[in-house]
Amino acid sequence: MIGLTQFSQQKSQDLMVLSEEERFQEICVLLEQDVAGTLKLAINVLQSKKYFHCLLEKGLESSDASAIETWLSYLVPRLGIRYVINILSGKVSEQPQQVEKTVYWLEKFLSNEKDFDLFKDLEDKMLGQEYKAASSSGRTYKLILKIKSTNECVVFGGYQLGSHGNQVIAEILDPTYNPTGGVRLVSPGDLEVLDPQPYDD
Repeated sequence: MIGLTQFSQQKSQDLMVLSEEERFQEICVLLEQDVAGTLKLAINVLQSKKYFHCLLEKGLESSDASAIETWLSYLVPRLGIRYVINILSGKVSEQPQQVEKTVYWLEKFLSNEKDFDLFKDLEDKMLGQEYKAASSSGRTYKLILKIKSTNECVVFGGYQLGSHGNQVIAEILDPTYNPTGGVRLVSPGDLEVLDPQPYDD
């Protein structure tokens, strides 16, 4: 068992007499007391990928941009970076804030060119023109970003020629989310994802 304290080793032994579903339920209770210790315990007592997927969903829902790193450090090795990126890709339209706070930490888990390509695809999906979602009424929503350093609301306007991924063109919006005609060159790290808002091209 990896890195467990004597108390955790005893807890692990106690859990192993239960079904895996019961172990998972106990892990969920323990998470409220100690996230890192409980995730370490989960790695020792759970086998099914579906439970680690559920734990990742819990982390995405409950953690802030700093705390999510702990969840990722335990769960990415069990789920695989490509699996995690695919989960996040499916959340871009409906839960952009979950994706934005997680993407910041993902790069350190990339180990090969395929991983990096998938990661860049996710970044492009977050910032790209294809980020739109239609409501049940048919109204189109587009990702609204905020420039942290200036507090301006913007939409993604493409990449500066020759600097793909390093700087993006941000189209400035007025307080009602209408284009002003102004643009800025912005580092992706200076952009914060807001909830999708009504926006007409």
